[in-house]
Amino acid sequence: MTLFDTATRTLPESIAALDLSYLGRKLLDDDAFEAKRRNGERLWDEQRVERALVEYKQFLALMKWSPEAVLVPSEDIDEVWHTHVLNTARYQADCETIFGRFQHHFPTFGESEEVQDEHMKGRDETMRLFEEAFGAVPESYTFNAYLRCSGRCGRRCRRE
Repeated sequence: MTLFDTATRTLPESIAALDLSYLGRKLLDDDAFEAKRRNGERLWDEQRVERALVEYKQFLALMKWSPEAVLVPSEDIDEVWHTHVLNTARYQADCETIFGRFQHHFPTFGESEEVQDEHMKGRDETMRLFEEAFGAVPESYTFNAYLRCSGRCGRRCRRE
């Protein structure tokens, strides 16, 4: 089984062929810069970056296969997505290749109970789709990773 073959489905070629190594370098560079403000604490390493890039490609596949689903990325997937979106020309071209159109990203802010409930339903649906498509829920959706996200970033990102 290759890195992009999964227990259940294989990534579409348009996603598997994406060279996202520049995103990994950007994540590591940004983390090194931000670590100076965190007394040297590094949050990203090569292993986390590699895993996050694989999970992001799987997330893109779910977006392609389930266009009506409200998908909620994990913190790691969302960081990769944000980094991808910021390279606007490349992101637009990749979206055209994968989806045939631009794929918008809608961060959801707010702490109301309704927003939190919607976020959790979308997260549960996303994890179910990961399990169905790939045979497992990504590591970045684990309880500890989710607590780290909720406590640190406060973002509630989703795709609509």
